[in-house]
Amino acid sequence: MIDTQPPADPATAAAPAAPRRRRHTARWVAGGVAMALVAVAVVAATRPSNQASSVPTPLLGHAAPDLAGRDFSGTPVSLRSDRGHVVVVNFFASWCPPCQAEEPNLVRFAFDQHRARTGVQLLSVDIDDTTAGARRFLAQWGPSWPALPDRAGQLAGAYGVGAPPMTFFIDPAGTVVAALAGPATYDQLVTGVAAARG
Repeated sequence: MIDTQPPADPATAAAPAAPRRRRHTARWVAGGVAMALVAVAVVAATRPSNQASSVPTPLLGHAAPDLAGRDFSGTPVSLRSDRGHVVVVNFFASWCPPCQAEEPNLVRFAFDQHRARTGVQLLSVDIDDTTAGARRFLAQWGPSWPALPDRAGQLAGAYGVGAPPMTFFIDPAGTVVAALAGPATYDQLVTGVAAARG
C-alpha cells in the first residue's frame, strides 16, 4: 500500500522538540542539585566525629552568597568587603560539641595567618543559637575575627548549611572553591586556604 500522506514539514516537526528539550535539561539540572545535597547529607552523617569531610556543595565554582550584618560587637560586616582576599567562612553554634572541638584549631589558624601576614580573612556565622550562648562561646575562645548572628537562618540557608560546623573557602575573586562538613583540623584549614589561593 502506498502512503499518500504528504511528508511532514521539517520546521513544524521540530518545533515541539525545543520546549521538551529545555524541560528535560531543567529536570537533569534539578536532579543533579538534589543528588549533590543528598551526598552532602550522607557525608555529614557518616563522617568521623573528630574530623571534617570535604563535601560536594552546589556552591563549588560559583560566587559565594554575600554575608552581611552586624557582628556581636555591633560592627558592620560584609563578605563583599573582603574581595581580593582568601576568606574562610565558618558556621557554628555554641551548643554544638564538634564546634567546641574545632574552635581551638580556628584560633590557632587565625593567629598563624595573622602573624605571617597572609591576608587571609576569617568570618564566623552563629546559627540556631541564643545570643547569650553565642556570647559565652566567643568570650571563652576569644576569636579575633568577626562573628555574625544568624537568628533567622537566612545566611545558613544561602549556603545550604543544615547543621554546624561547616566551613567554606572562598578565593580572592569571591568564588567558593572548597567546603568542609564537621570539625575542621588545623591541617584541613591550611589545605583549604592553599586551594583558595590556586
